[in-house]
Amino acid sequence: MSALREAQFEYDERLPPPVSEESQAEAEWLETNAERLTLGYRIEWGYRKADRGEVTQADYWQALQDLANQRQKDGEDEIDAFGQLLALAGNFGSSGRMFDLQVYLLGSKTARKEVALELLRPHAAKAVALQAEQDELEREIGW
Repeated sequence: MSALREAQFEYDERLPPPVSEESQAEAEWLETNAERLTLGYRIEWGYRKADRGEVTQADYWQALQDLANQRQKDGEDEIDAFGQLLALAGNFGSSGRMFDLQVYLLGSKTARKEVALELLRPHAAKAVALQAEQDELEREIGW
């Protein structure tokens, strides 16, 4: 019985694996910049020419369009939502109805942010590392 109690105590006292500082920084960078991308901002990183990178609104729009097109090809647009969206936009239609149609076309209310996250995820580690490098350089020279 003693061995069982000891094993149970060890099991109960285990801590979750440590979260690395870098992965937390990457998660914060992703969350912040995905939100900015959905709001219309261009996301840029790196200060030296060789390190620079960006995700533009054109990249974001293309990814959204690709998602909507794929959903249409898969037969998931049963109400001709794309046509309705175009008609409403051309006639200054209800923004609420246009929002509903974009949610329907993309498959969920969170799809826009998910698309932004997928665009940014491959760049997060590099962007965070470059920002940390820049922050260190600025500390060294006293900015």
